[in-house]
Amino acid sequence: MFDMKDIRKIGYNTFIFFLLISVTHSPLFGQTKSKILFEDNMMNNWQNNWFLDGQKAPLEHRENGLYFSGGTITKSDDPENYHAHHAVLWTKQVFEGDIRITYGMTRVDSSDYGNTLLYIQAQGNGKEPFVKDISKWNKLREIPAMSLYFENMDLISLSFRENLRCKRYPWKDSRGEWYPKRGLIEPMVDYEGIIPGKKYSVEVEKRSSSVTLRLYDGETKELLTDFTWDTTRIPEELDIIKLGRIGLRHMSTKQFIYKNFKVERL
Repeated sequence: MFDMKDIRKIGYNTFIFFLLISVTHSPLFGQTKSKILFEDNMMNNWQNNWFLDGQKAPLEHRENGLYFSGGTITKSDDPENYHAHHAVLWTKQVFEGDIRITYGMTRVDSSDYGNTLLYIQAQGNGKEPFVKDISKWNKLREIPAMSLYFENMDLISLSFRENLRCKRYPWKDSRGEWYPKRGLIEPMVDYEGIIPGKKYSVEVEKRSSSVTLRLYDGETKELLTDFTWDTTRIPEELDIIKLGRIGLRHMSTKQFIYKNFKVERL
């Protein structure tokens, strides 16, 4: 990598400095500990690091991670009570600035109803009773109807549906009017979907002006999806997302196992 002429030219101390930089940034060296903001292998008491919206959501630790399920009632089953069968698992920790989120997931259900979402740096909209700190109004979300989130929270969402969708909450403006496309940051991205029983590795990089999703095969490490959305394409009255909690949302019937959840500073 360096020869003696190089070392004499730049000086020994400078050489050592650049050598350390090159080694610590090598893929073999891995990420430095100082960049890790949050880490949970999802094998121990989930309540240490997370809190739950919803009262119909089973959670249990299994050998390969945390099993998290929505409830069983769908909209066609009961148009009123199905709201109670959604659920959101939130980090207790709040994250600021540009971050990388990584975790493993395996779909357990084979239901064709509903979807799962990743909520990024969520806060309340600041209007009483929906204050910035969402932990202050947990009781209002014991029945986690979707409208509570897209009307009263400030966040970025990634939705794992038949296609991939990035949205900006809130969907309504201060006058109660719908934003164009109800918060959708185009485009919707085609992908193979989340196949039951298949292991996936998820990597999300949230920056001030963009969100990148990379989806890998959890076993072969093959890159399946790599897409970046321009998150500045939002109504002018909305601020750039900077601070908040991370949430895993399950609509009714969705069942996944999660493991090795990590958040790092970019």
